[in-house]
Amino acid sequence: MYTFKYYYEYILKQDFLTKFTYQHSLKIPLLNKIVLNFGASQSTLKNLLPSLTAILLLTSQRPSIVISKRTTLTLKIKGGVAIGCKIDLRGVNKFLFFERLIFCILPRIKNFRYTVTRNNVFFKLDNLFLFKEIEKKYDYFQDLPQLNVNVNFKAQNSQEVLAFLSACKFPPLS
Repeated sequence: MYTFKYYYEYILKQDFLTKFTYQHSLKIPLLNKIVLNFGASQSTLKNLLPSLTAILLLTSQRPSIVISKRTTLTLKIKGGVAIGCKIDLRGVNKFLFFERLIFCILPRIKNFRYTVTRNNVFFKLDNLFLFKEIEKKYDYFQDLPQLNVNVNFKAQNSQEVLAFLSACKFPPLS
């Protein structure tokens, strides 16, 4: 069994039962999904290929291309044009990515900031060369945009999300 999944099943659930009161076990907070997104306002297929490859290397899943639905004059985006790529991590892959994020990537980032809403945690990763897969191919991935990460929880309020993050050794909210 994977380390983080084991930690969640046998330690975090018991910890939440002692800290909070629940009607039944399905109300215990859990990591629902992780969404990784590369967005670019004016991207061509040539600029989009390194982003697609980077997500593929990071997650071992095939990403999808995001296409604009309508023309937006303020952002100078035409309708029907590829504007980025994204991937939803669920199941085993979300645990593997979250574990690697907590133990390998976040300790190496100075001044890490994130935003917590009711069920979501948002943050951006500027330096993707912290990932070993991308660091090996430095020449190919020099011009990558920021990676937007959205960690979605199944929780009742933001206090449960913050308790979940602190139990997982996530950096404290500054």
